[in-house]
Amino acid sequence: MKKSRRLFQWALLAVALGLTVVFIAGLWRGKSPQGERPALEESAESQAEMKLTDMEYVEIQEGRHLWTLRADEADYFQDQQKTLLKRVRLTLFLADGREVFLESDQGMLYAGTKDIELWDSVSARLPEGYRLATDRAAYHHQGQTIASSSGIHLTGPDVDLKGKEWEYRIQENRGTVAGGVKASILPVHRHSQ
Repeated sequence: MKKSRRLFQWALLAVALGLTVVFIAGLWRGKSPQGERPALEESAESQAEMKLTDMEYVEIQEGRHLWTLRADEADYFQDQQKTLLKRVRLTLFLADGREVFLESDQGMLYAGTKDIELWDSVSARLPEGYRLATDRAAYHHQGQTIASSSGIHLTGPDVDLKGKEWEYRIQENRGTVAGGVKASILPVHRHSQ
């Protein structure tokens, strides 16, 4: 009885480790995001090689945390080298210790490039108290940028800004907005001592 139970436990552990290796190997290979919306076959959920709940993936480079990706659900598609994400939270760690937080209802992680697309109710919290809302955003790992070609609304302590396109260069801590830009500069309230 004890031998069969131990054998069952070892077999279960071996299967779990095997699935983990397949998932990690797939994260390192893959294709760049293409097109407007990530395309998966119609019965995509039934074709997923692996389904995870409460997923967390941390990207570390030269001992430094670059980003952490969390999702309530993740469906991995090995043949497409993509992971479909639901209820996504992405934290980007800046070199100066500050952080950028992005959230969305849906997302996609591209295994080979480590690029991440977010869509459906995307919101971002940027340094210095700025907030951004858009329908879509994409994190490009190689270029260290976050971009959106959907309409955006940026608010902060001293500005309320709308535009059609946006890009944030992480290493430079600099953003640009283009296309039909409308901005309101808000007065800065300073307290006298």
